[in-house]
Amino acid sequence: MTTKDRRFSDRYEGANLKLELRPNYWFGLKKQKSQALVTNFAIGGINIITPLKLKIGQRIHVTLLSEFHNIRQLPAEIVRFDGKDSEYRYRYRYGLRFNFNKLPETASNNTLFLLKQIELAIRNTLIAS
Repeated sequence: MTTKDRRFSDRYEGANLKLELRPNYWFGLKKQKSQALVTNFAIGGINIITPLKLKIGQRIHVTLLSEFHNIRQLPAEIVRFDGKDSEYRYRYRYGLRFNFNKLPETASNNTLFLLKQIELAIRNTLIAS
């Protein structure tokens, strides 16, 4: 029996994606939105660089904006901390996994469809360049 790898299988550079984080805290309270830089993108999750100090297991809401598609308030969880970014002194690298099971079935299916469309658009821009 093989164990499932935590890392994402199909990764794409996500430099043209805009991402906003909104961490959840006690009693479901949410902080203000914060910008993040996308380094790798996959349908199941994303790698980011952010000035926010977050904890592994912390739940957040992600707003993902691409040229043609927008996904707002997608639940995600911090699954990996990769340390401080070497280029920036006060920025941290994290791995996030999207939590589709926190959404109703219809919303989950629609979100998966949009993520596949974003992945396809990124793949096409990589092939074209």
